[in-house]
Amino acid sequence: MNTAGLLYVGHIQLMAVLWHPERRTGGTPRRTVLAWAPFYAATVVAMAVLYARAEPSGEARPLLFAPDYVRSPDAVAFHLVYFAMLTAVVTSTVRRCRRLLTSPGPPLTPGLRRCAREFALAVALDMLHVLCVLTAMAGAAGGLRLDGFAEAAWLATAARGLVANYSLVRLSVSARRRERRDYQALRPLWQTVVRADPQLVLAPRPPLERLGTRIALSRRLVEIRDGARSLSPWMSSAPARAVDQLVRRGFVGFDVVAAQAAATLLYAAEARGRGLPPADTDMLLAALPGEDVPAAAERDHLVLVARHLSHPVVLEALVHARRMAAAPEARG
Repeated sequence: MNTAGLLYVGHIQLMAVLWHPERRTGGTPRRTVLAWAPFYAATVVAMAVLYARAEPSGEARPLLFAPDYVRSPDAVAFHLVYFAMLTAVVTSTVRRCRRLLTSPGPPLTPGLRRCAREFALAVALDMLHVLCVLTAMAGAAGGLRLDGFAEAAWLATAARGLVANYSLVRLSVSARRRERRDYQALRPLWQTVVRADPQLVLAPRPPLERLGTRIALSRRLVEIRDGARSLSPWMSSAPARAVDQLVRRGFVGFDVVAAQAAATLLYAAEARGRGLPPADTDMLLAALPGEDVPAAAERDHLVLVARHLSHPVVLEALVHARRMAAAPEARG
């Protein structure tokens, strides 16, 4: 149990390393693993040797192993080695979690900040385990049985597992919920850009793949990007200019770039659907507004574009763009 508990805390320590912004500079997780691996290996080997040398016999009472064998030097050394390594790992993990919360680099998401705090609490509970076992051992060495402390120590370990697992499960469920929410929010945009060319939709997914929300969301993002590219010949600059005019007239409460992208795509999809020729060279838009957003922000940007498709400013901009397109035809 002691070895499993130590490795479990080591897993929490590794998670804290992977979340730290320093890892983006490259090599940090590898250096940390290489630095700590010898200590973990040496501790596990030393504990195995000391446990074998202690030669525990008699009635097996795993929870009371520490006070039952307090007269055995090897058993005492076994626990001291375990406690020393556990204390070092807990201290390192708590300090790393604190740095995570106060790092001047890119801020953590609210979910990761809460998870870091709960991880620090989880590993700190192991120090309560150490305190309880040491109390039971000290009592047994003085002839006083404090078995309740030895048994309560493992309740602290169980509480650590519950806190850490609950934190990870909540983080996973929250991420899946956000992915499902964004997948549904992107549906109107997806329908807009692929309606004129259904061949852009990827082949049907295998049954097992349908269970993966992240995979479904990634497919939808790919199909939206391909659909937008297929509409590029019909992307006139008129809708984006119309949005700018509405902004100058005092319209507020919306994202200008997302509104321009939404108006441009709606206009291009409508033009292609009506069989109109591509936009004139002098009116052709060089790039879809927002196309230069970083890859990490693309999903949020496209969700924002999808939510602007029915925005009053976008609908008003389309009316202006249609008038601008109809004016030259009327003069002609």
